[in-house]
Amino acid sequence: MNLKTLGNALKITSGFITALWVVGLIVGNIYLVALAIAMLIVIIPVVYVKRDQLDEMFKGKDDLIIEDERTHLINEKASNMALGISLAIIIYVGVIIVALRNSYPQLTLAGYTLFAVAALFLVIYFLSGIYYRRKY
Repeated sequence: MNLKTLGNALKITSGFITALWVVGLIVGNIYLVALAIAMLIVIIPVVYVKRDQLDEMFKGKDDLIIEDERTHLINEKASNMALGISLAIIIYVGVIIVALRNSYPQLTLAGYTLFAVAALFLVIYFLSGIYYRRKY
């Protein structure tokens, strides 16, 4: 099967899986969601085997993929900003929930969970930074 045909098949299958997710979540039918997960598990090895040719699969006739240092710098700054804002929001919401523990004691665990998620974000960020500094 040539790459364009495989790319089109993956696009159609991906759309179908997305529709199954959405319909399953709206209707509340766990079987549709399970079917979507099963289909996704079947597709993952195909995408993994062809991972080096994904650009060719999904590129149009006249599309050129141009990446330079500027694009990488913009993506890096945007991802750092997104991480910082997400961490700040998670921590602030956690602080608010924990501060309201006398009024809403049932939400205290959710506040501590948000703190744990923020800590996990930071650990992943620092470990990936260490990894990429050593790699490059």
